Amino acid sequence: MVAAALLAGCGARTVLREPADGGGDDATALPDVPVAPDVPVTPDVPVTPDVTASCADFQTLCNGRCVDVRSDDGNCGGCGRACGDSRCVAGACRQAPCAGTQRLCGVRCVEVDTDPGNCGVCGNVCFPEQTCTRGRCLTECGGGGRLLCGRLCVDPLNDPSNCGGCGLTCMPGTACTSGRCLPVCAGGLSSCGGACVDPRFDAANCGACGRACPAGLACAEGNCTRPRPVAGTPFRIQSLGAMCRGVEHNRVTGDDRGGIAVSATQVFYTGDTSTGRFDLDGLTGVALGRVDDGLVSDLANGQLYSLRASGRPVDANSPGGTQVVTELALLDGSTGNENGRALRLSRPIVLPRDSGIFAGYGRVVFHDGARAYDVELASGLVTDLGAVVIPPGRQACESWAYWGVAEFFGGSLYLSYVRDMRTVVRTQVPTGRTTTVGDFTSLSDMCSFTVSVARSRWYWHHEGGSEFSSGDESIGFCGASLLVGPMVP
Repeated sequence: MVAAALLAGCGARTVLREPADGGGDDATALPDVPVAPDVPVTPDVPVTPDVTASCADFQTLCNGRCVDVRSDDGNCGGCGRACGDSRCVAGACRQAPCAGTQRLCGVRCVEVDTDPGNCGVCGNVCFPEQTCTRGRCLTECGGGGRLLCGRLCVDPLNDPSNCGGCGLTCMPGTACTSGRCLPVCAGGLSSCGGACVDPRFDAANCGACGRACPAGLACAEGNCTRPRPVAGTPFRIQSLGAMCRGVEHNRVTGDDRGGIAVSATQVFYTGDTSTGRFDLDGLTGVALGRVDDGLVSDLANGQLYSLRASGRPVDANSPGGTQVVTELALLDGSTGNENGRALRLSRPIVLPRDSGIFAGYGRVVFHDGARAYDVELASGLVTDLGAVVIPPGRQACESWAYWGVAEFFGGSLYLSYVRDMRTVVRTQVPTGRTTTVGDFTSLSDMCSFTVSVARSRWYWHHEGGSEFSSGDESIGFCGASLLVGPMVP
């Protein structure tokens, strides 16, 4: 029976029944516990799509930001196209101005004086052991900024033979200061911006380097003050004639140089070999046996002067060409020789190369390229007349300066000079207004002229042929109308 029960259980569900209370076969069986249905799965929440950024018609979406690729320096012409130190113009990187000694290398402004990757020029890379100094790749040695020049370690900041770099030698009269060859300033002058100036009287460096006086003010004893009014005897060039006489002077002076002055009896001119004197009428010449680069005269009485720097004659070949004029040595008007006397100036006048020297009636006026200075010849009093602009293109001499005439009329000073091979002009002080004194067909390379009030003439020099004279080196004169004293407006 047991076996039968086992066989019956195979493949069939077996239901066990517990007997009901009281026993017996009629007891009711417990029902099966119903199985709880599965909880329905909550469906996935739909993902909200990204909102597309909206840019204006002229903009482009770059990295989540709306930009104008026509002008955006970081996205110029397209996303991610950066211009560096350049500027984006019309969708293209354009070169931007670089400050100071910087240069644009690619799209970046670099300091080519010191950048080892762009030393001197873009793309010039220094070796690892080198530094870029003033645009040159140099090898350091010994520390402290010292450089290897040949077999020697040198300090480029103060070595006059290697100033700022190997082989950069300072000229005589200059010293190596902070790696640059600067003038050795004497006589109380100071070095400001590479030039020797007198801070007591220099309007651009009044009392200290870089302390400039406002427009219209002069510098006196280190303080900015109003300049003294200009006064004196009226004097004017009414006209410059063309009826002339000229002679060849090469055998007397050698090749032309520059510098002209008229005394009561002679006209003096300086060449490369010697200064010569020529009588005012026949122009017969005699060499003085010396070269005088600082000639000028008083048009009122014919007194001849020579510019001096602390007792020494000015020299066109001096280092840098800058002259510090402190006095005017008096010369004999007939021989050109010194007489041992000098007119001391009330203050030094610093005249760099290409300055102007203008002989006047009882005065001499100097122009240093930026400012004008009036010297009263009766006392040596110097007055800073302020900034005066000489128009560019003026005729230049083969010397450190050029020579002309100072006029005074209508309460104003005028600087008269040869502008070009056809025109003599005058520039008003301080306005810079320039008008014509005389028009000519050809003045050749004339760069110096002066006048003789007693002879009513203007005297000149030029090289080669002009409408006045032909030859190699010519000195001569023409008639002139010169007005002295009160004038009718």
